[in-house]
Amino acid sequence: MNFFDKLGKKASKTYQVTKEKAASLSEELKLKGKISDLKNKIDDLYTEIGKIVYNEVKDGKDVSKEEVTAKCDEISKAKDEIAKIETEILALKKAKKCVNCGEELDLSDSFCCKCGKEQPKQEKVEVKEEPAEAKEAEVIEVNDVENTENSSNENNEEHHEENNNNQENN
Repeated sequence: MNFFDKLGKKASKTYQVTKEKAASLSEELKLKGKISDLKNKIDDLYTEIGKIVYNEVKDGKDVSKEEVTAKCDEISKAKDEIAKIETEILALKKAKKCVNCGEELDLSDSFCCKCGKEQPKQEKVEVKEEPAEAKEAEVIEVNDVENTENSSNENNEEHHEENNNNQENN
């Protein structure tokens, strides 16, 4: 029996590790998808800026700084969001980037395997999980609560009176 107990524990542990890795990989792929969407948005913004500049130059006007600046601000926000997501991915992978060349390294690495640069000691990194998003419920049917409560109370009173009458008769 001891053999089967050990086998069961080992299988359970293996399953748990596999489950955690799959969840981590799934989260990483979701984050990479967000990065891809943000990069596409940035490309679209560059195109919009180019069209704005082209049309205004073609018409002999001065380029509208307000429109271009607004698009540039959107690009900066998207790039900041990408950097934040890349940091989340590194935390999921339990990795860090080389301070010199940007190569991805294990947290325990003291030197970069690509450029040889000594890496600063890394303090414990904590990933704060945001609360799960509240999901909206769809209301399918709405009853007249006031009438339902009144009829329910009337039924309860009638039932209560019947019980009292039955007890008096017994």
